[in-house]
Order: sequence, then structure tokens, then C-alpha cells
Amino acid sequence: MKQIEDKHGTDTVEEISSHISENDLLPMLMNGVSDFIFFMEVAGRRRFTYRYMNESAINNLLGREADWKGKYIEDLLDDAASSSLIDAYEEVVLTKRPVTYEDEMMVNGQVYRGHSVLTPTMDEAGRVTHILAVTRNLTKMLEKEEALESMNAVYKSLMANTTDAVVILDADGKVFDVNEAFTDLYGFSKDDMPGCMYPFVPEEFTDEARGLVQRALEGAGTSGYVTKRKSRDGQLLDVSISVSRIQNEEGETIGVSSIIRNVTEQKREERKRESSRSRYRSLFKHNPQAILTLTFRGTITNANPASLEMLDKEGNELLHTSIMQLVSKEQERVVRKEIAGSFFDHGGRFRTMVDVGGNEKILYVSLVPIIIQGRKEGIYAILDDITEKERAYEGMRQSQESFRLIANYSNDLISVFNPNGNLVYASPSQREFFGEDPLNWSVEKVMEKVEPGDLRRLQDRFMKSHQSREGFTITIKLTSFNGEPVWFECRATPVIDDDHAVSHMVMVARDISEQKSYEEKLERFAYYDYLTGLPNRLLFEENVWKAVEKGHRTGQAFAILYLDGDGFKAINDQYGHDMGDEFLREVGKRLRSCIRGGDSVARIGGDEFSILIEELKDRRLIRDVSTRMLRELREPYYVKGVEIRTSFSIGVACFPEDGETHDALFRAADIALYEGKRNGKNQVLLYEDQ
Repeated sequence: MKQIEDKHGTDTVEEISSHISENDLLPMLMNGVSDFIFFMEVAGRRRFTYRYMNESAINNLLGREADWKGKYIEDLLDDAASSSLIDAYEEVVLTKRPVTYEDEMMVNGQVYRGHSVLTPTMDEAGRVTHILAVTRNLTKMLEKEEALESMNAVYKSLMANTTDAVVILDADGKVFDVNEAFTDLYGFSKDDMPGCMYPFVPEEFTDEARGLVQRALEGAGTSGYVTKRKSRDGQLLDVSISVSRIQNEEGETIGVSSIIRNVTEQKREERKRESSRSRYRSLFKHNPQAILTLTFRGTITNANPASLEMLDKEGNELLHTSIMQLVSKEQERVVRKEIAGSFFDHGGRFRTMVDVGGNEKILYVSLVPIIIQGRKEGIYAILDDITEKERAYEGMRQSQESFRLIANYSNDLISVFNPNGNLVYASPSQREFFGEDPLNWSVEKVMEKVEPGDLRRLQDRFMKSHQSREGFTITIKLTSFNGEPVWFECRATPVIDDDHAVSHMVMVARDISEQKSYEEKLERFAYYDYLTGLPNRLLFEENVWKAVEKGHRTGQAFAILYLDGDGFKAINDQYGHDMGDEFLREVGKRLRSCIRGGDSVARIGGDEFSILIEELKDRRLIRDVSTRMLRELREPYYVKGVEIRTSFSIGVACFPEDGETHDALFRAADIALYEGKRNGKNQVLLYEDQ
């Protein structure tokens, strides 16, 4: 008290003391607190003067040399800020009750989000003569809440929109949540698995499934693990599973997520192809005729024993070399033409001379396309040794050109471009992705597969890479054969020749669609409550904003119902927070069943809910609707076998009679709710009733 007297005079302290006891005054006016504290005098209608500020308010808002004592609010704040603040103070004078509000202000160049409580003090006649204001910094707390709401929305969006099946397990390995794609795949919903660990896992794979979960809980995730699972009707499915742990902000493992992709059809096709390949391999291996298999670029992918014997080779010595290494350089163009023609025609043939162990052999080579399920997959090169019939050519030189740089079996899209930007090689994976071989496309068609913005960035990076001779990485979106956009991370590496010039550019594109999909779906988490699945405060307020705009435009009336539980704390105290959470979910379900299709219900926080009743044709009906809803909420709840009885209080505000703005309607509904709870709870009170 002495500090206040020294700095502001005894009159002020005595004046405050006459309205607030010393026991309350001392903690409220401590200059060491970070909250902003103001003591205001009611000087008249909508006129309020500053009688006291604590040091935190002075230092952060005004500066120590500022002249504030005895000033009016409008003397220190601009018109917009002072008007809303005076409204709040005037509400305290009129209602003679504390008023709470939240606002934002700029403090030293940073946004300060505050929670303010205005408390009236009254004289013996019951008039409000002074108001004590305490403003608390909510900035960090609100930022954390927004981040949490955002993550919850991301989770809900991902579960609702991903096409892959997703199952979430808790730290004990039990099913916590599944998405709709999971139910579509297996036929099991979350409710089907309350006491059963994994009904979708065949009995012989139970230990395997538990092992995958345990490894994930220990931090060793699994990606693309192919195994068997079963649907509800007992059908066995081939699936590819990725399992990873889920951690909270403290780094604690709280569960496991598993993404499941149905690969039954792919596996069936693989087994068919493997069966077909087995038959062909047997015929290929035991055929007395020398046979090679080639890609349409001339790379040798297999050689039967007869061809190894003819060419004096062993084991895998021929694999991944080019057939061009077996022909003379003069014949390369002819051979390339025949190989290329085999893709479009029924085959080709050429004659060549080869060096086998220092001896020249003349071979007659027949090219026959390999056709699997109507699709050309490569070429059979049938070698016929005609050395004894004619020896017309000598001095064969082997070409050193090789395609070892490119892994033809990679799932990534691998491309090679010449310095002019023309595509000169495309990996087989591109045929699967685009539905055809990009090598047959024009430059214009290649460019059409890239988004215009990505194409400009790609061309710019290519140009800079040619100049700097350094590689680069870029993310672009390509369109697959079925029209689906797919995100790729592309890594380009320039190939430098002996003259230190860029002779080619090799680009490897990796599918990052799942990562991109996750990032895009994070945005949706900001609008839904993680516990009940209902819209949260942010989405509900946006809906009210839209309803207000529509109401001003069309004259359509609507109502806001603000609900607050009368005994939720007792439920938590008696049964624990898990039961409390389950109870709130049941309340959410019951509220959803009470509203029409065009109306909306949201969880605001704790046991507070709000309902927007749109297209209110007769305001008199809202009382009946609210009363029926209250009766429905009073019906007993059965949570995990326990009967719970409780009640709610409902405050109602109608547009436009109770308010024509978003803030006015919320304030009116809140006042009605407060009055209802003050008058005995478990009742509906319209704003017009008070």
C-alpha cells in the first residue's frame, strides 16, 4: 500500500479502499504481476476515467512518462479501440455484473491477445461508481490451442479422405480408430472391434501382426510390407502394409498408425505372369536354338545356354550389355532400325559378324516381339550361326555404349535428356505410369504432362544446371494415364563429357504423393473437434458469420442456442476423464440426432455446445424446439455400462431481434445462458425472457 501512496497519492488509494477490502486490494494491485490492471471511475454515461494503473500496464501500453491519470478512455485510445472498450464498460454499468471479453491489441509491435474481466464496485445506493479491469495475456495459450485444433483437423481430414485403409492403434496395440477405406476393404468398422485385437488378421499371421506393431512402438517402422489379411466374409487379401509409431509433443509413443493398400489384383496378375514366365523360361532354357531377350533399346536381359555356348560366354556375362556390342559399328544403324521396327511390326532380321574367342562368326539374327497379354514387353533375338555358309564380313568392333547408368527395373521415373531438352531415354516404369512410351511423344506432348508453372520452373533449372554443371532437385506434378495428378520429387544430374560440356541430363523422379496429400489435408484439421468429431468454435463462428450475411441479404431469421452442462465436473470427478470424454461423445451424437439437416451443432469447449438453427420461419417455434432438446438431453446416458443422469442449460438468441451482428448474437445467447443457470439451471431461457 505504501508503494501506491508514494507514486499516486493517498487520495486514490483511499478511494479504492473504500470500495474494495484491503485483503482483495493487495493481490489485485501488486505491481509485480504481468497482467494489466486498471481502476476506472464512472464519470457519466459512457464516460470513464483512469484512476489507477499497475506498472505492467503503464510500461507496456503507455510508457513511464505518459500522462494518463484522470484521462478518459477516448483520450488514450483511437476511435475504433475506445468504442468497443467503452461498450464493455457501459455493459458493466447497466447490468451491474462482471463482464468478460477477449480482444487483440498491438503491444510494442507484437499482437497481444488478452482476456479481460471488468468487475463493478457500487455505492450504498447500488450505483456502479468504479470498475476494476484485469487483462491477462492469452497469446501463447491460444497459439497452442490453435495448433492443437489444426492437428486434430488434419487427423480427421486424413482419416476421412485418404483412399488407403488406415488403422490407428493405442499404446497397448488395441484398435483406436479406422477410416472408411479400412471398413470398405475389410468390412470391419471400429465398433466391430471393441474387445477383439485384430479380427482382420488370419490366425496364422497373428504373431506377425503383433510383431509389426511392437517394432513400430519401439521406433522401428515398417514400409511396404506385403502379407495376407482377411475380410469380414473370410476372403484372403494380399495387402501392402506400412506401420509407424505416433508420438506426442513430448516425444512419448502414444500409438501406432498403419496404412494398408490392397494389392490382391496386382499379386494375382504377378502370379499369372510368373506362371507364364515359368513356362516360357523352361522353353527358353531348353531350346537348342540360341536365343537372347532384349529391351526395345537393345539391352540384353537374358541369354539361354545355347546362346552362351554359341557366343562362348558364361553365366550372367551378357546380362545388361547391349546387343550393339555384338555387331559391327557399320551395322549399328541397321540393327537399331530393325529393333525399333520390331516394336511396330511383327519383327525384323539382319546379318552380322561377331568375334567369339578370337574367331569370327557370321550370325543371322531374327527379331520377334515378346507379347504378354497383348502388350509388347521386349524382343526375342534368335541367333543362327551361318559362319560355315558365308564369311562376308571381318573386323567387328564392339561398341562401348552402355545403358548401365539406368536401372530399367526401378519404380522411379528415370529419364535422359540431350542438351536440347529432347527425351532420349525413358525407363519402363514410365510406360506403366503414362500408359505409353514417352519416347514416342513429341516435345510438345512431353511438356503437356507437366503443369505450366512447374514447366517454367523446370526449364529455368535445366538452363541454370547446364551453365553451372551442377545438379538440382525440384518438386513437380505429373498427370498419369488415368488422369490422376501425382507429385514427384525430381533430382537432375548433368553428365559431363571429356570436353567438360553437359552431354546429357539424367533425371530421377520419386513419387511423394502421400507426403503431399498429408500436407494438403492438414488444413482441414483446423475446423473439427478431435473428441466428438463435431465442428469446433472456429467453424461454428464462420457458419454464424455466413448466416448473418445471408440474413441481411435475404431477411431470413435464425437462432443460436448456447448449451452448458450442469454437472459435467461431477461426472469427471466421480468416473474419471475417460468416462467424461465418452459422455461428451454421447452428448454430441444426441445433439446431432436432434437437429435438422440444414442446421449445425458444434462443441465450443469442455461441456459447452452451440447449435445454429437456420431458416427460422416462426420465432415462436424456437422455444418448443429448445425445450424438446432439453428434455432429450435429460434422458439417461449409458456409458460403458454406467447410467449417467445430468442436465443442460440453454441460452437462446434470435436474429435479428436479439442482435444483428455475430458478436451481438453470441453475447445475447451467453447472457441468456448465464441468467438461466443463475435462476436454477436445467432450463431454456430466451434472451427476450430476461
